[in-house]
Amino acid sequence: MAHSPSAPIQRVPYTGMWLDGFSLTPVPGGALLAGGGEWHRDGIGATRRTSTLAVLWDSAKQGWLELPPLPHPRDGHAAVSLPDGRALLISGRDATSPEVSSTLFWEPGTRRFHEGPPLLWGRAHPIAVVLPDGSVLVLGSDFDDDLERGTRAELLRPGANTWEPAGQTVRVFHPGPVCVSGERVVIAGGRDNGSGFAIIEGVHIAPPLDQGTEIWEPHGRTWRMAGPLTRPRDEATGVTLSDGRVLVVGGWHQGTSLASAEVWDPRTESWSPAGELAIARSSFALTALPDGRAAVSGGLVETFQATDSVEIWDPARATWTPGPSLACGRAGHLLAPLGAGVFLVVGGSRSTESGDPETSSEVWHSEP
Repeated sequence: MAHSPSAPIQRVPYTGMWLDGFSLTPVPGGALLAGGGEWHRDGIGATRRTSTLAVLWDSAKQGWLELPPLPHPRDGHAAVSLPDGRALLISGRDATSPEVSSTLFWEPGTRRFHEGPPLLWGRAHPIAVVLPDGSVLVLGSDFDDDLERGTRAELLRPGANTWEPAGQTVRVFHPGPVCVSGERVVIAGGRDNGSGFAIIEGVHIAPPLDQGTEIWEPHGRTWRMAGPLTRPRDEATGVTLSDGRVLVVGGWHQGTSLASAEVWDPRTESWSPAGELAIARSSFALTALPDGRAAVSGGLVETFQATDSVEIWDPARATWTPGPSLACGRAGHLLAPLGAGVFLVVGGSRSTESGDPETSSEVWHSEP
């Protein structure tokens, strides 16, 4: 098993016993970790509290710095890095509401948060991407009292103080990976709208979509269907490669975890097979590398144990080979780039001497 010259595992400070639902965003000089749900011992088990946590990974000092807290607790939010060095935290949930519409800007100069323009619609677990001109596109929601909320996209232009409608997708809940390719946005697969809670009074409100591709065009702000994935997949993971193609890996189909991958070509708007992982896994992280390759790290394997293994995708051969391992097994973790081929990894948990889990971090190098 290949190992990388990673920095030692570090406990993420001020997080109680374990943290989930947080965001990790690359910012100048490091990465910003914000919000989430803190799990604390309560004598019998554990209690989850929505957090105001804000800490900064300082690449120069190779350590965590405490920041002024969020103005309001939130978790399950989206977060993006803006071209001017700021970070934007978007909606999610707070301690009292299952969805909020508020946003927060983080300023690298003052290292403080301030309120941003509220979304047009509150969203739980939204998806956000940054377009080449610095605009932010948001869609999705997993709170289902409004069947159209998740389909309505909205856009914040650079310098604007209000969000604008940005078209409506055909997906009702749980879109697949959402990736930017040039000026377009691509949705690949996702939850099949023709089953489960998307049936209203016995009528399918939308066709099956777990193999569908949907594309957003910036001119006209409209969504359209395009060529399908090579196979159905729900809860897959996707990433934009350095050449503008979109790589999608894994997911589920009929209760089976998929090891297959496929790649979308923006010139032909079609998908083609991109090899198979040696180990089928879920809850892994997929990361684009600066040289055009991509890495799948960690995840839950067949035994539902978190693995430390990493597989690297070669775009020339469309094959997967072992890469430098993580310092410990992780699942549900996040990565933020720190430099050429260097990434901060946060999430998953490890047991302490007391037996309690805690959130930890490491610096991972994509080259041995």
